[in-house]
Amino acid sequence: MHQRFPHDELRVILYAQHHYISRDISRFESDSPELNAFLKEDALKNQTELVSKTYLCYHFNKLIGYITFATDILKAEEMLKETRIEGIPYKEYPAIKIARLATDRRYERMGVGTFLLKVAVGKAYDISDRVGCRFITVDSKQKSIGFYKKSGGFKLVTGHEKKTYPTMYLDIIPVIKELKPTSTELDDFS
Repeated sequence: MHQRFPHDELRVILYAQHHYISRDISRFESDSPELNAFLKEDALKNQTELVSKTYLCYHFNKLIGYITFATDILKAEEMLKETRIEGIPYKEYPAIKIARLATDRRYERMGVGTFLLKVAVGKAYDISDRVGCRFITVDSKQKSIGFYKKSGGFKLVTGHEKKTYPTMYLDIIPVIKELKPTSTELDDFS
């Protein structure tokens, strides 16, 4: 069994163009060539173009994971009936999307992904103080569905079960009572 990182030893910073971060990113290797390529080739450009924001997870001075956020919507008709918001007539709900989440292969199964889900809850909670944001969404890889269900309580969107990247969602209100959100500064969202 792998030793898990204590969450107080992990820190999350916004990806910025600095020589030491560029060096760290060049060494990052998850099991997904697509996630590696995104971090190394597209993340900073997407950030500059205000398409997404990428946060890097460090254990002391080692880059061990990252998470990328974008905005999203969740269609009420695709949600499980018991998770829809009663008394709200909207057909779509505001959400923050986990656009990418990756752990360096040398640090898998050490709690990094679960920590980054807590960061996502913290970000959604912080954003909800400024604008409406009730849900977190993710277009999961099929092999990651179990992780999102077990680690975060995500639910599959109705009719997406067999898609290559099925959409999943999480209502943050019940979660913030169970998980202590890990929040970072959101100056870049101000």
